[in-house]
Amino acid sequence: MPLDHEQLVAMYRALSGTRIAEQTITDLNKSGVLRGHHSGLGHEAVGVAVGMAVRPDDCVQMSHRSGMMLSHARGGYSLREAVLSQFGRAPSHYASLPGRPRTLTIVGLVGTWVPMSVGISMADRLRGKDTVTVTFFGDGAANEGAVHEAMNLAGARRLPMVFLIENNGMAVSMPTSEATAASDFAARAAGYGMPGVLVDGHDPVALHEVAEEAVARARRGQGPTLIEAKLIRWESHANGIADLRTPEEIEEAHRRDGVRQLRDALIGQGILSEADADAIDDAARAEVDAAVEEGRTAGFDMTVPPPMDAADAWRLTYAN
Repeated sequence: MPLDHEQLVAMYRALSGTRIAEQTITDLNKSGVLRGHHSGLGHEAVGVAVGMAVRPDDCVQMSHRSGMMLSHARGGYSLREAVLSQFGRAPSHYASLPGRPRTLTIVGLVGTWVPMSVGISMADRLRGKDTVTVTFFGDGAANEGAVHEAMNLAGARRLPMVFLIENNGMAVSMPTSEATAASDFAARAAGYGMPGVLVDGHDPVALHEVAEEAVARARRGQGPTLIEAKLIRWESHANGIADLRTPEEIEEAHRRDGVRQLRDALIGQGILSEADADAIDDAARAEVDAAVEEGRTAGFDMTVPPPMDAADAWRLTYAN
């Protein structure tokens, strides 16, 4: 279903805010204020588009690259929290807190969280829920055995799932062309008995349409879908790791910037004026700047949730 004008403005607001927050966090890492970051610059369209296509009770297992954008677009996770989490003074976007949309964190070993998503989907089905589980992973993880096994089981059981590959063409320093002979990961979907969809990962509107249809298909009981979003990340794999790509590749990523393109399109269609778009950007920048100042302030008192007890741990691990 096409997005109406109000939804398109909401999409731009989420894209603009998360771009500004991510740029700020990336810059703070480069300057040495923060340590250890996998920049999501260039991945904003993926997180925002999918975040707007799912319900709060759907479960999403996000990636380290577009997770903040997805959490913000789903609601209940502010730009302030996104910045403060980098200072260790607010919950991470991975935190599944009461009253917020369902989130499942990733784990350190690449790709091994995808079977966890399959387990969540199976558990929800056993409970009679009509929820959908969406799991994100990159082109590097796509070649892990655990990912193949998870998609095979999801296809065999026709689970209500969406598998989303963020293919930015480079797994740390390994080009996708050297890791697999397949031109597109989406083509693998046929082997799992599910549709495979290839989409421009820079285009938030196209991404949303594809994600919305895949989620609706899963909710109708028609099984899982594999979506491959092709894009180019702006930064190296992580702060401090050499970027082996050419300047031309990085220039291409900036040229195809989905945030700027949506802004230009909305202004061109008269949905936003230049002043309206500037006001959205300025409000986000003010929130992010204030959060950075707050994060630098010693003695910040963060209210944290109480530790999980044994009963909650058991309840969240096993189905009835």
